[in-house]
Amino acid sequence: MDNLIKLAIKQPIAVAAIVFLVVAFGIVALREIPIQMTPDIDKPILQVRVYWAGASPEDVEREIVTRVERAVSSLTGIEVVESDSRFGSARVTLTYSLGYDMDIALNRLVSKISAIDDLPEEASRPTVRSSNSEDSPISRLVLVVKKNMPKVKLGTLGDFVDFEIIDKLTRVDGISEVTYRGGRKREIRIAVNSEKLAQLGISIPTILDALRASSAQITAGDIVEGKRTYALRAEAISYTPKTAANIVLHSEKSMDGQSIIVKLGDVADIYMAYKKATSFRRINGQNAITFAIIREPNSNVVATIQALQKEIENLNKGVLLRKGLLLENVYDETIYINSAISLVQQNIFLGGVLAICVLMLFLRNLRPTFVIMLAIPVSVIGTFVALAGLGLSVNVISLAGLAFAVGMVVDASIVSQEHIFRL
Repeated sequence: MDNLIKLAIKQPIAVAAIVFLVVAFGIVALREIPIQMTPDIDKPILQVRVYWAGASPEDVEREIVTRVERAVSSLTGIEVVESDSRFGSARVTLTYSLGYDMDIALNRLVSKISAIDDLPEEASRPTVRSSNSEDSPISRLVLVVKKNMPKVKLGTLGDFVDFEIIDKLTRVDGISEVTYRGGRKREIRIAVNSEKLAQLGISIPTILDALRASSAQITAGDIVEGKRTYALRAEAISYTPKTAANIVLHSEKSMDGQSIIVKLGDVADIYMAYKKATSFRRINGQNAITFAIIREPNSNVVATIQALQKEIENLNKGVLLRKGLLLENVYDETIYINSAISLVQQNIFLGGVLAICVLMLFLRNLRPTFVIMLAIPVSVIGTFVALAGLGLSVNVISLAGLAFAVGMVVDASIVSQEHIFRL
């Protein structure tokens, strides 16, 4: 340590150059470090989600949740298993013990879930999702109808939202997922005539099997041409009321050799309609469609929100203006982030100024006071290099730590000055 101090005293220009580099790299690092409200916390939680359209919570629990819980019961490291059965969906939450390797837990869970083969055919494949602090939305948007456009019905805008809003918002840098509630999508409805089914001897499972077979893609074989092999696949039909009506349910030959073909249109009315609404959203007395914006891990929240605001302005000036709609940001996490960061910055600045004033009062010498005053910003700015190197973010916790560190820098500087004066 003595040699280092002697070297620093003998080489003031080199020390000044090192200080300049620390400040320069700290400023560059501060521009690259993610800014967010709180630090990312990797929770030891995994979720299994399954969707089964039209199923009641009781059916979901009996046919899906019970089987998923039975499959994961043999996994190690799990402390708590919680399940949530809702209309059309199921969610099983697994909480692991602290310190358990979540990569190993994820691989084992995926292996167990993929081995479940007795789920209902109409249910989706189980998906596994980790639960982290990034899951909380950084922004919430609402889509409302302008007051001068009363004829626009939000309940019919499900497909419009998917193709015109969701696709554009998810392309914004820093956004990983956009979910929305409200706005019904179009669907084909089949209203069967029970009397005709009874007359023709056709059951409901027969109709379901025919629909399932008509939408399946089947490999028809291979064509070998020289050194190349081409696979032939039979494409599923593109469903419309007209094409669905031509689906064959039953065919046979009569006594006189004529073919008797029963199509779906012979026993059912097929038409386009909107899905039944399961929830409603209102804001300030108006019906609304709500959006939740989820950020990508390690992304800069402030920069992401700024890019999101530009995209919202483009939508409001473009396709939404022609539709008589307005997209508004009703929750912006950067407001709280900027407020918290500015408060901590103010505390750091005021603490440093007060410390310098007290030092000047007691030391009564400008030169040692200036050295301590210079050490404070250099130490704070240099800390950002370490934050960037460790992959950490600028948040309320890290800035509060800097505020405490300023006091430690002042204390250490006073001790150093006192030691120098004594020697």
